[in-house]
Amino acid sequence: MTRVFFDMDGVLARYRQVPYEEMLKEGFFAELDPQEEALEALKSLARDPGLEVCVLSAVIGENPYALGEKKRWLAAQLGEDLLNVKSFFPLCGTSKKDAVPGGVRPTDILIDDYNMNLNDWGRQAVPIKYLNGINDRHGSWKGLRASGSAESIVRTVYEAIDPKRTACRMPRPEAAG
Repeated sequence: MTRVFFDMDGVLARYRQVPYEEMLKEGFFAELDPQEEALEALKSLARDPGLEVCVLSAVIGENPYALGEKKRWLAAQLGEDLLNVKSFFPLCGTSKKDAVPGGVRPTDILIDDYNMNLNDWGRQAVPIKYLNGINDRHGSWKGLRASGSAESIVRTVYEAIDPKRTACRMPRPEAAG
């Protein structure tokens, strides 16, 4: 089964460029604005029985609120869909690959906005760059990429799974079982 991992900060939640000290304050992660299109793509992909969809988001060890706030944020944004989504929260500065139970498989996909995470993931699996409007302005990422639309994200995931696939098939909510 293909596993699709979504980053949170800059992908599911809008990135806020602030001084590091701001990210250490209570409420910072709880108050992030959602990226609606990325959340729609995650929910759509989670309805595909052939995929296992997960959130893989680093937490700042110096912020005692970060982990709880990220979990509550996901629960608020995903509601019942959270039941179909596993989440993993490695510490910042560690490889996201190390947080994946059983290790990363060649068919695993990471959707992230940060090149360093994507390059690390790409040594063993499939990285997809999420273009959030403030990253990749110079076109430095040369691999798979998805724009901010849910359809683009879903299409890119299915193309990564099967490059011959040309149509975007977003599972409909009423088709969920």
